[in-house]
Amino acid sequence: MKGFVLFITALFVLGGNAGSVRRDYIIKGNDSFDESDVRYYEFNFGSNWRGPEGSEVCMKYEFEIQFGEPGETFFFIPPGSTTPLEIIFQTGPRDFLDVPYIFDLERPTTDARVCDQVVKKIPGNIICVAQGNSTCSGMYRYLVTVGSDYDEAFSNIEFIGGLAPQLIVDAAVNVEGSNSFSGRLGATFQVETNGADTVRIDATDFQGEPRGNIEWRFIAQGTSNEISLPGSLVGATVTGSQEDSSLTVSGITTVHLGEYIAIATNEHGSDRASAFITRGVGPFIIEESGQASSNSFRVGADRAVAGGEEIEIRAEDRLSDPSSTITWSYSRSESGPYSAISSGGSYRIDSSVGADNVGRDSLLRIINVQPDQFGYYRAEAVNEFGTHTSTTSLIGRQPTLALGAGLVAGGSGEIGNTFDSASGTITIRAFDINGFPDSTYTWQRTSPTGTVQQITTGGRYRITNSVSGGRPVSTLTITGVTVNELGTYTVEASNVFGDVVGESLVGTGSTCSSGSDIVRVINQGQYESGSYFDTTTNVNRFTIIASDQSGVPHGTSSFSYSRTPTGSRSAVDTAYAITATPIGAPGTIEFFNLVDGAYGYYYAQLANQFGDSECSNLVGAQLVFRTGSGQIGQNYQLRAGDSLSISAQFSDGFPVGEIIWRGPNGQIITPTTPGYTIGQGLGSSILVINSARDGTDYGQYTASSSNVFGQVTRSSTVSQTMDTVAPTIDAGSSDTVNTGGTGRIGESFQASSGETVTIRANDITGVEASDFRWCRIAPDETQCQDITNNPAYTISTVQNPSGLSDSTLTFQVGADTYGTYRAEAMNSAGTDAAISQVGQPPRVIDRFNLITISAGSSRTVPVGAQIGVAESGSVTLTATDVDGQPGRQFVWTYRNDPDGPFLPLPANRITESVDGNVGSLIINSIDRSQYGEYRVIATNQFGESTPVTTVVGGPPIIRFSSGVETDGEGEIGNNFVIPSNRRLRITACIIGGYPPADPDDFQFAEDIVVLQSVQQPPPNDHCFIFEEGEFEIVCSTTITARTENLFGFSNQPSSQVTFPPPFIMGGTSTCDEGNAMTSAQIGSELCLYNRNSFDITCTVERTNIPAFSFGWTFNGIPITDGGLYEITRQSEGTSVLRVSDITVDETGRYTCMVVSTCGETESESTDVSLYSYEYICNEDVGRIQCFEIVNGGVRTTVANAVCDRLGLARPPCAVCDWIVGPWSGCSDTTCHRGRRSRDVLCECNGLTQEDEQCDRTPKPPVMERCGLIGVRCNRPFEWKSYQFSRCSATCGNSFRSRRVECVSSITDNVVSDAECNPVFRPENNVQCIVSPCNNCIDRLPQEDCDIFISLAGDCRPYPYYVSSICCATCQRRLA
Repeated sequence: MKGFVLFITALFVLGGNAGSVRRDYIIKGNDSFDESDVRYYEFNFGSNWRGPEGSEVCMKYEFEIQFGEPGETFFFIPPGSTTPLEIIFQTGPRDFLDVPYIFDLERPTTDARVCDQVVKKIPGNIICVAQGNSTCSGMYRYLVTVGSDYDEAFSNIEFIGGLAPQLIVDAAVNVEGSNSFSGRLGATFQVETNGADTVRIDATDFQGEPRGNIEWRFIAQGTSNEISLPGSLVGATVTGSQEDSSLTVSGITTVHLGEYIAIATNEHGSDRASAFITRGVGPFIIEESGQASSNSFRVGADRAVAGGEEIEIRAEDRLSDPSSTITWSYSRSESGPYSAISSGGSYRIDSSVGADNVGRDSLLRIINVQPDQFGYYRAEAVNEFGTHTSTTSLIGRQPTLALGAGLVAGGSGEIGNTFDSASGTITIRAFDINGFPDSTYTWQRTSPTGTVQQITTGGRYRITNSVSGGRPVSTLTITGVTVNELGTYTVEASNVFGDVVGESLVGTGSTCSSGSDIVRVINQGQYESGSYFDTTTNVNRFTIIASDQSGVPHGTSSFSYSRTPTGSRSAVDTAYAITATPIGAPGTIEFFNLVDGAYGYYYAQLANQFGDSECSNLVGAQLVFRTGSGQIGQNYQLRAGDSLSISAQFSDGFPVGEIIWRGPNGQIITPTTPGYTIGQGLGSSILVINSARDGTDYGQYTASSSNVFGQVTRSSTVSQTMDTVAPTIDAGSSDTVNTGGTGRIGESFQASSGETVTIRANDITGVEASDFRWCRIAPDETQCQDITNNPAYTISTVQNPSGLSDSTLTFQVGADTYGTYRAEAMNSAGTDAAISQVGQPPRVIDRFNLITISAGSSRTVPVGAQIGVAESGSVTLTATDVDGQPGRQFVWTYRNDPDGPFLPLPANRITESVDGNVGSLIINSIDRSQYGEYRVIATNQFGESTPVTTVVGGPPIIRFSSGVETDGEGEIGNNFVIPSNRRLRITACIIGGYPPADPDDFQFAEDIVVLQSVQQPPPNDHCFIFEEGEFEIVCSTTITARTENLFGFSNQPSSQVTFPPPFIMGGTSTCDEGNAMTSAQIGSELCLYNRNSFDITCTVERTNIPAFSFGWTFNGIPITDGGLYEITRQSEGTSVLRVSDITVDETGRYTCMVVSTCGETESESTDVSLYSYEYICNEDVGRIQCFEIVNGGVRTTVANAVCDRLGLARPPCAVCDWIVGPWSGCSDTTCHRGRRSRDVLCECNGLTQEDEQCDRTPKPPVMERCGLIGVRCNRPFEWKSYQFSRCSATCGNSFRSRRVECVSSITDNVVSDAECNPVFRPENNVQCIVSPCNNCIDRLPQEDCDIFISLAGDCRPYPYYVSSICCATCQRRLA
């Protein structure tokens, strides 16, 4: 066809022009429609239509032209009129969502207004008459003009009075009460077929004029036959038939499943709609959340892996009925898109179906997980009743940072490198090399003082985030680094699986501190490095601190030593100084024992990875000349012509200086000065006066020197003299102990504190008066301290008439004056010396007390105590000498027999030690072999102390046994069972404890009554015996043995002595079937027939016991004589129980009790069982079987011969099975949407029964699809709704849902929802209306209910049955 087709807005206009030529422009219809149903009709202008009022009739206008501008008009010609009325449309707002345009109709006459608001124009060039009535009947004309030519088309529309019925079709379903459902036509009811559910379906004709009459039909599931209702369908009732009608189906079983049809009919037509009752449940996948603890977990949980592992993700659908289909998908991003996963490569998918085709489990295994498989995995379960998509499981890996190492050259590197601030600008890069999902980064700085600062972009900092090689990178740039940016920089890379921290140091080199020029050191002082340290004034310890003033991090410190400023360096001598070199803190060197060897030059070195620094220290003292014979400072007598050497040596001070000599005239003496010789050495010089000259070389000589700490000068006077004789001191013997307080030097002096001692020292040979010098050597010391100027001593030196010198030392004795005294006589010819000791004998403190030490404990105790020590305890004995001077020795001895001698100490676990005036004896892990008495004596040259004895011991221990003795003889601790004619003999022996217990303190006792016992002769005198003949005990008693020593009572073992209780003789197991009377000993088993009687005998084996009685119980309840029970005592030791005509009520456990004054005895039980037999039809196997019935309950199959032997009759037994009929014809063979069905019945012995009778095998299908695949049925796309789920609860708040999809009418494949009209989309979630809850239970295990409720967020009705299936759990949580 040439030209083009135009779709335009048309207007009714009056007829064509005179003289115009009629052309075929309009595409016309030529059909006639005579319809009775109310529906939508669409056809081309030219067709005619006749139908009921309320219909919507649409006429399509389209034409074809080849040239010219067309004009279009519409006309309406009412019935009986010849005047066409022009219809003018006024266009309203455009709406392209398939909603018609709205027009106001304006006509020149009032007759045309009868169709106001019902004629409309809609997209697609269509004119519609909506909800038409008789006033809209008439001729509709469409005129097209092109120039002088025209074409026209006519459609005759006739609306007939009245309307055909139309039923309300609604997908909403409500629940009224427990297991009660109601809803309109169109709904699908998901029910259980246990006979407890009721469904009410409401049918309403909302349009029929008059309202239609409603009848009901039913097509059973799997069949195609319609039957009228209520008819023969059990439980079906119909109420109402005009306009509104309800069908109620009660006691629903499988026979009620199928399609329920309502048909509304009046004279204008009919309408038909259906509702369905079916059985089924949508799927629901159980999920986990959080981090999975193993490589096998439920979907929804996340798992961190390293790579190479095997992962198992489980999707468990426990609800779907029928079983769902579960598919898996994967995405690198949580927001998608997701791609389907199938088995193959690294993926394995395994599925299994639950029992009765309910639920499905699917297992996704990822073998050898690789980084490209990291991502998000989810599962989707689908069946015809719904779809459930799980939350995602994330598979990933914890971040790992790429770390640098060492100091970088320049200012750019990785986290982990070290950066020198001298670079100016520093760039640190953090790179997560394998974490998934991508990491986020956080930077912070820790200053050298420990302050933590979070780093963000700003100031000198700039943080940039980028991607390199697909991995996230964070870069920190520090511009113009100052001291404020020094420190440790950390970056934390984190994702959901964890975090990792990297660290870099930004620092600068070390700088050593600088102290003062000269420091006068005081004792215990601390000083900065870099100074001259003067230690002259009583200094024995001080510390130099070498601080790093600017290094970041603080450098490590070390010290070296040199005796001279330019000498080689060595390690610090640890005899004089302790060095420490901590990292990050000042280094210290601590000096002690400050003698000449400690003086010198000490260098502190500070270093870190960025640089080092050094500062030097001089440790010295002011110079001091040595004193003594031959030294400068002494006065000398010299004969003319003799020579004299005077030595000037430094006894202290550093560094040493040059020694300068001056003679009597004050002039400096040099090596070239006549008459003198000078010898120089380091720290010493000797001046020799050669051949002294009268009047010239006699006088004062001076030696002087200096160092940085000061100057020193000392003089000697040289005078002219005659010949002299060296002194000799008149000394006594040290063996002479002087106790009177006065004596000669050389003797020993014993004196107590407070007494006065006078020691005489006389020179008996010296020519030239002697000088005396006294000194004291304190105890435990070696140096003799000069006491010449000590105010505690009085020294007197005089010349006797012979011209000889006598010296006397007098002092009061005290703790500070004991010791050794030395007297030295000196003149120019020589010296002599002698010594005396002043002291007193030792005295050890004796502290008596009583002490106990528990097992495993240790304690220190002064000697003289009495110590009770549990075995494995330890004790340290301390002996303190408070008087002994000088010194003492401690002598320890031991004995373990109070009457024996003291002997040397045993060697095992005993250690001696002495600390000053305290001697210790350590006894470890004491056992009984070390119990005894320990004695100590302290001795010195003046005598010995009084002995002090310490007792170490413990309470006595009585040996005991355990067991049962029946012959009347044994050791204490055994229990004795004594026949009345046997004797009792109990032995108790003491095996431990010190001091030994007194035999008179040993006792056997019965309660509080002391029993008579006998001590055995040696060597068994530590054992005692209690003996009793014809021991008479009513029932039982307890006998206890005990003794004691100073540390307390012994253990108290006891023996229980008892008279044996009665003994009941037991029977053997018997089972006699069918006997009219059965007798047995108690303990036998009895198997009886109904109405049998039996006797049980209870017999006591006699012993000489007091009187006793019998008692009987049945199932633990006492039995009394009378009724069914008869109890007789046939002899003194026998009781018989008879039970007559028993039934099931008398089956159970019978027990005999014997009660006496010594207790009671219960026998073994006799179990009585009642047996019967019966033929029963076993439907599971389809045949009769003989059953044995025990006590009316438990049934067991036995050979049929047993029942036959008993003459039992066989009952009838039916065998049931499914009977399948032929398939019906296909309901629609023109397309793919047809159905065919067949009858499937349950027959038992030829009779039709309820389906439940055949439920041991699955019922064959009753319906299936048929037709032509690929053939279009109606529209190309349509909404497809699935069956509604069951209400989520049978009471309370409840919802039900279904799946709704847009599908192709040709292939039935799911397409986008946009292809279907959203106006007609069926509901997929509706609320149920039910009664309040009263009783409810959980239909799943507690564990699954907890998971369901956790996934749903609470006991809400959605998703899927939470509040119904887990009703009891929900009620507990909401209570």
